[in-house]
Amino acid sequence: MSRVDVRQLSLLVVGLALGGAGCDELSAPLVTYDPPAAPPAIEAVSTSTVSVGPGEVLRLGVTATVSRGTLSYAWTTTAGTVGTLASGTGGNEALWVSPSCLPEGATPTVTVTVTSAEGLSTSHSFPVSWTGPTCTRPPCLFSLEDGRLSLAADCTTDATLLIPDGYTFDGAGHTVTVVDPPGQAFKGAVIRNRGATARVRGVTVTASGLKDLCFLGAEGLRGIWLEGASGEVVDSEVNGLLKGTDSGCQDGFGIEVSNGDASRGPFRVEVLRNRVSAFLKNGIVASGAVEVTLADNTVEGGGPVASVARNGILVHNGARARVTGNRVSGNAYTGASATGTGIVVKVDPGAPLVSGLVVEGNTFTDNDIGIYLFQDAGDPPDASARARIANNVLQHGAVTNPAYQAAIVDYYATGSVITSNQISGAGYDPATAPDRTFSVAVYTFHPASKLTFLTSAYDVATGTCSGKVTVQSQDKDGNLVPSEGTFSLAASGPAAPGVTFHADPGCTSSAVTGVDLSKPEAEATFYFKSSQPGAATVAVSGGMLTTASQAQAIH
Repeated sequence: MSRVDVRQLSLLVVGLALGGAGCDELSAPLVTYDPPAAPPAIEAVSTSTVSVGPGEVLRLGVTATVSRGTLSYAWTTTAGTVGTLASGTGGNEALWVSPSCLPEGATPTVTVTVTSAEGLSTSHSFPVSWTGPTCTRPPCLFSLEDGRLSLAADCTTDATLLIPDGYTFDGAGHTVTVVDPPGQAFKGAVIRNRGATARVRGVTVTASGLKDLCFLGAEGLRGIWLEGASGEVVDSEVNGLLKGTDSGCQDGFGIEVSNGDASRGPFRVEVLRNRVSAFLKNGIVASGAVEVTLADNTVEGGGPVASVARNGILVHNGARARVTGNRVSGNAYTGASATGTGIVVKVDPGAPLVSGLVVEGNTFTDNDIGIYLFQDAGDPPDASARARIANNVLQHGAVTNPAYQAAIVDYYATGSVITSNQISGAGYDPATAPDRTFSVAVYTFHPASKLTFLTSAYDVATGTCSGKVTVQSQDKDGNLVPSEGTFSLAASGPAAPGVTFHADPGCTSSAVTGVDLSKPEAEATFYFKSSQPGAATVAVSGGMLTTASQAQAIH
């Protein structure tokens, strides 16, 4: 039987079978052809720019189609950090953050791979033109998610790590070590902002083997620097930011927040719960048109040295700062004609005054000068320069500076409120080394002329002890001036017959009738209570000083 005969016989058999089933050719099932799956097709790509420097962010996009099923997208990069931004029907976007430096000749490439449900893939690469610096060390590795650059591991860098505008640099508990570039010296900050907002957290910054070369201005060494930016530096550490073992360089700042352009800002920054130790010149700096909260930081100067006079905290050139709950120690100098300080307020010629300063509830230990106000606010002093220095603990157990030690100094007599500080130790005791050790030194040229209450009035219940009442002897500008003699306490008004004064906060001690204002802070504290209700004016008077009086209410 020929091949044609076989085919005809097969068709006959099929026809008979269909006829027997009651089918005709119009109702026969259709036979369809399913073509093989095709890989996704990339229809369009987009990029915000193709030329970048360090710490920049590119927005990359891709649109793709496939004959059937869904698509998945995977982004990779040969340098920098990439993270998926968004995904929608037929498209996907990602952000790419450029590295701080690249090896010479390296070209960053970002690649997106689009994969279908059948596992077929198509890729597209985005070449980037690099305009940033070169480096010989591998760039630090990060992950990127929700505006946060998280350090993936400890790393070493010889170039500044830049924080993209609006991003958080999260050290994730890792350490960044800065070293000198080959044949050169490292300059500038280890970590710093690129734009107007930046946050730093959870990182340790240190240095290794830096050359003992000094730089000023923007080239000066810093661990973490926010310049012209709002944000925060929290829960981080700068340790060992040194150049050799005995450098006298005036750079080497642990953390700096600054803004030299008063037409911008003020920028608000929180510096919280950080630790700065083994730094070169300044532990924490607030400078220029910035408003800074410094709270719960630890700054360790390392003890007496002859190479450099360290400052734990510097508030400088118009900065506004609230300094609370910090622990600052060991800023001591053994050379001539300089002192180390726990906190110093200083203004360069022609620069704006530091205003609105509050230094309260801190502990200063073994610093040559604990709190040093060193800005010339004029005579009479500009009211904006008046600081509040209150409730600090200042201790120094020895005399280590050859010229001068003091717990608190107001060199230009700014009229600042200095009250309720606890001062102790031989290093701040005027009896230890007369003309060399001091407790509180306010260098006013005016005599005491008035008595002033430093606490607010009270409204207390009958028979209840008031809160603390503090009175101080001052000159005409509000500077404290210790005053000898007896200063009497008195009350007038309807409740006056029942008012008694006491030295203890429970009003359980014998009644007192006067206070002593001859101590270094020129102040005294007392309490009162009344056995009958009504108004009572409490007054302190004595000598030729203007009487202080304050209306109290007893209900």
